[in-house]
Amino acid sequence: MDSRISNSIRHCEQLLPFFKVVSNTTRFKILCILNEGERRVGDIQQILGAKQSYVSQQLKYLKNAGYLSNRREGTQIYYSLINRKFPKILRSMKDIMN
Repeated sequence: MDSRISNSIRHCEQLLPFFKVVSNTTRFKILCILNEGERRVGDIQQILGAKQSYVSQQLKYLKNAGYLSNRREGTQIYYSLINRKFPKILRSMKDIMN
């Protein structure tokens, strides 16, 4: 196989974990919500209109994937984006779609 094609495939394969994360509608929406700033779990749940257990499951997935951090304040857990590249990716995707 042509080495250029092999390199292209390797670069594309590096993107697969990101696309797996954003292929889930709820996870993508959570990233978009947190793109606007830190939020409590209850706020995210309310915005999405989803069950708390499902939202918590998706937040855990995103945190384990390295996209989110969290902090506890009393009984509340706040989540925020770790990777500040997401806003740039989001803008680029919007530009491509327009």
